Amino acid sequence: MIRRGLLAAGAGVPLLVLVTVLVLVFRNVVLAPEMPRAGGTFAEGVVGQLGSLNPLYGEATAGSNDLDALLFEPLVRVLPTGRVQGRLAARWDVSPDGRTYSFTLRPNARWSDGTSVSADDVVFTVRTVQDPQFPGALLNQSWKDIIATAVDSSHVRFALPGHNAGFLANLELLDIVPSHLLAGKSIAELASASPNLNPVGTGPFRMVANLGDRIQLERNPFAWRRPWLDTMTIRTFPSQAAALDALGRGQIDGLANLTPSAAAQERGNRDVNVLTAATYQYAELLFNLKTEEPFFQDTTVRQAIAKAIDRTAIIRDVLGGQAVPDDGPIPRSITWAYDSAAEQPAHDPAGAAKLLDDAGWVLVNGIRTKGSTSLSFGLTVSSDVPPYERVAEKVAEQLAEIGIVAEVRPVTTASLIHDYLNPRAFDMTLTAFDNGPDPDVYTFWHSSQAHPGGFNFAGMKKNVFIDGDLEDGRNTLDLAARAKAYATFQEDFAKELPAVFLYSPRYVMAVSRRIHGVRLDSAIESEERYAYVSDWYTEVGR
Repeated sequence: MIRRGLLAAGAGVPLLVLVTVLVLVFRNVVLAPEMPRAGGTFAEGVVGQLGSLNPLYGEATAGSNDLDALLFEPLVRVLPTGRVQGRLAARWDVSPDGRTYSFTLRPNARWSDGTSVSADDVVFTVRTVQDPQFPGALLNQSWKDIIATAVDSSHVRFALPGHNAGFLANLELLDIVPSHLLAGKSIAELASASPNLNPVGTGPFRMVANLGDRIQLERNPFAWRRPWLDTMTIRTFPSQAAALDALGRGQIDGLANLTPSAAAQERGNRDVNVLTAATYQYAELLFNLKTEEPFFQDTTVRQAIAKAIDRTAIIRDVLGGQAVPDDGPIPRSITWAYDSAAEQPAHDPAGAAKLLDDAGWVLVNGIRTKGSTSLSFGLTVSSDVPPYERVAEKVAEQLAEIGIVAEVRPVTTASLIHDYLNPRAFDMTLTAFDNGPDPDVYTFWHSSQAHPGGFNFAGMKKNVFIDGDLEDGRNTLDLAARAKAYATFQEDFAKELPAVFLYSPRYVMAVSRRIHGVRLDSAIESEERYAYVSDWYTEVGR
């Protein structure tokens, strides 16, 4: 008995050690964080038709082109902080005079057909958008007079005609396309459907099939930043209601660019996460400062109009709270350049009425009148892009409260641009612009851009202070110096008040809780919801 007891005790020692080790191992496994692993799929809903899958032609085609961000990449990406991320570019240098940019391509950058990306691809892309026959006016103009040169297969150099500190933000808009597949084709051929049927890009995914109502993507095996997800599907829906229904049924995993009502609905859905971000967009009331509009020549009238407008009410009643008030031509989302001290006049209808009284615009039968001239004008607005017509109607209501008559004139967006903005054939117009992540607004407000074909639609005349601020802002790459120049610009701009800024919309997307790793920067363009798509995952392990 004694011997058997001793033997049992002796056998128990290694058994106890084994059990202890197993407990520790099991405990570490249980407590270890879940880690993403390859696999899984993501389905996103898109309202309306998808546009061209050729990233250079998004401006010239209808439909959403956000999908391009999954298939193609630019050289760099600019963040709201002013910091620049490399995409196809591994690194870059700027000459001391700020007019030459040299880029080194990533050595592991390959097209989705396995071909290496080269400097020739970059030069081909630039020369394509520079072609006089290229249909995208904004992209064509932004690359005018810039010379792109392939130094060797891995290095490309850009020579600028002048200082332009916003060049990297401009470069972000240019997705690179493969010259080995597209060289030798005419602009008309490049714009046709043929190169879009099987797009070859460098993005994290490549297209498998275009089935009309959906596009199927798979992981790009040659991508330098390979995603965890195996596949993605982009499904089109005729309306947001139909897409929301599919999201609620689990038929899709995500829906972006939600309207205020849809965002409110999804915030009550426990199966999805609702993500929001600021945008670089803003809505503004643009005055036509031509001499034929005598009342807009008077700064006092412009100030009175600004005081009469209740931006908070517009955001609450029309936008469902899905926006923030805007004060000037540099959105709040560009935090390093926005100057909170340069505010436009606060809502004060009594103060607005007094300004008009003092300026000789008295009420006659409820309408502000000076001599034989009534303070009455047209308010042109886009009719086919919500919610701008409703915003214009709200503005007209608020102006009517102090005796100003603004006749809302809805027109198509194409007509607004070609028939009103370009020929300066408007009184006041409600316009929406996307500033992008860089605060350079030289194109919109420098007096040299007021000529026909320029984008200074208001006809802002020469102001040595504003022109000087804008020139200083693009003549240096130092963020502190640029921020100082743009702060001064915003303060000088607020004194002139050539436009009344209304709001900057917020971007909202809903994503199923089964999808992990989804995040947004503090401010984004619509397609930048995919900026970190390589980090999205559904499959986990320990």
